[in-house]
Amino acid sequence: MNFRGPTMQTLSDSIRIAAPPEEVWELITTVTSIAQWYDTWEAVDAADHERLRVGTSFRLSRHGRGRDSTALCRVTSLEPPRRLCWVQYGPHQPTMSVEFHLVPETNRAAGTLLRHTRSWIEPMAP
Repeated sequence: MNFRGPTMQTLSDSIRIAAPPEEVWELITTVTSIAQWYDTWEAVDAADHERLRVGTSFRLSRHGRGRDSTALCRVTSLEPPRRLCWVQYGPHQPTMSVEFHLVPETNRAAGTLLRHTRSWIEPMAP
């Protein structure tokens, strides 16, 4: 296997949200809401878990692009209300670490900067 290139090993982005970190944290750690905001996933299944916590496993799924896709995820780190991290893997996808950092904005009332980073753990298939 080959890496596609050094620029593809980590992908980061950030957005500003007009809500305090505690509200953003509630959204991103509520299992049933993950498919509403994370990438293009259509459904999430986490057995009987309502909230993400270290060790929680969940499955993401979507239809389209000529086939159904699934990703299995397991929460590896949680530091309320600032940091959430999970490992994500699935067929035809490289294993990656997905991380969210919430930073309260000091220059805006009740705002949050949400940083999202994906780091590939395994090489991507050629």
